[in-house]
Amino acid sequence: MEAILSIIVPAYNVEQYLSDCLDSVVKQDNGKLEIVLVNDGSTDSTWDLCQRYAEKYPYIHAYSKENGGLSAARNFGIQKATGQYVYFLDSDDFLKEEAVEKLLSKIEKGAYDVVVSLYENLEDATGEKYDCGYHLEREKVESLSGEALLQYVMTGRVYDWYAVLQTVKKSYLEANNLYFEEGVTFEDARWTPRVLLHAEKVGYLDFPVYVYRRNRAGSITGTFSEKNFKSKLGVFTFIEDFAKQNGLSDKTRDMMLANMSNLYVSALFDTWSFPKEQRKAYLQVLKKYKLILANSARSYHHLLNMMWNVAGITPVSYLLYCRIWSNYKSFCL
Repeated sequence: MEAILSIIVPAYNVEQYLSDCLDSVVKQDNGKLEIVLVNDGSTDSTWDLCQRYAEKYPYIHAYSKENGGLSAARNFGIQKATGQYVYFLDSDDFLKEEAVEKLLSKIEKGAYDVVVSLYENLEDATGEKYDCGYHLEREKVESLSGEALLQYVMTGRVYDWYAVLQTVKKSYLEANNLYFEEGVTFEDARWTPRVLLHAEKVGYLDFPVYVYRRNRAGSITGTFSEKNFKSKLGVFTFIEDFAKQNGLSDKTRDMMLANMSNLYVSALFDTWSFPKEQRKAYLQVLKKYKLILANSARSYHHLLNMMWNVAGITPVSYLLYCRIWSNYKSFCL
């Protein structure tokens, strides 16, 4: 039977988590699934685990490639997928029970280009679970498209641009060249707006399909590097270019920038990892996007904006550095 849904699982040095991830899928198999495992140049036993699962389950296809990052691994998985729809599952996370059944039921009810769903958080250290903090109205999502849809998902809330919230028809993805930008981090923030903007028919599943493991030691987004920092700045310039290229209104552009308020605050914090002159130069770049704090849906960010108006960007960024670094050390201890 031809697969209806291809679940693409990029894997890099996740020997500790991969079995949980794959087990969450295989126990939900109903004969309509394909799992595309992409080992992205792991140096631990990840590839051995991939091969073991592929030998045990005929609908799991395991591939190994040189390390190229998450975007490259996802793009590779898209090329290998044979299902009508593709879904991206990070190998350190897992699917909620009944996720596959509910996704397939939704897909088979309508010829959607994209189906949007929700997620649940899991604190890795404590095991605490909590939902994503927002729900959308199905009637709204399914009656809107283009710029109106982008505005709706951000109105009154912070919308997470995670790729794992979208199940996408493969033919739609390929026809619109909706591949992930390679060589950057925070690639989801560059991919999801494109996917939603160009879709003619979007479905909504009010269910937390995905379980996101928070604060995992060694995760890419939780690790500082100059590459990660520049990728954050790149998200802001991407939004400006994206809005201009697609003729979006200033309102939509500003909403999209404000939606990245957590990323912006983390960039302010990151500047204190650079030498003084480099930090000053990066703070000047970040000044250009001050409207992100002013327009954020988070009240804490409004407070930061007021403090900035009084004291300036440098004290605010240093306050964030002291506060977040203190919390980080407490978490590590």
